[in-house]
Amino acid sequence: LGSGFRMLENREEELTTVRVQDPRVQNEGSWNSYVDYKIFLHTNSKAFTAKTSCVRRRYREFVWLRRQLQKNAGLVPVPELPGKSS
Repeated sequence: LGSGFRMLENREEELTTVRVQDPRVQNEGSWNSYVDYKIFLHTNSKAFTAKTSCVRRRYREFVWLRRQLQKNAGLVPVPELPGKSS
């Protein structure tokens, strides 16, 4: 997954790239096992203090984020999430 935009009026091009990768099973073999994913962000945007960031998140946190985006998106469609088993 990647996204970016070009600034108008010949200003510097600002880019933000987000990658979701490296699924890992946590607590494997126990009743409370789950999969989390590495989320890597890189940007040159002046709106971000840190230009790179890396965290791990569970699928249910993507579900929560999507719901929040839907509440605030207005008429902008929010893409579906891939299935949990994929």
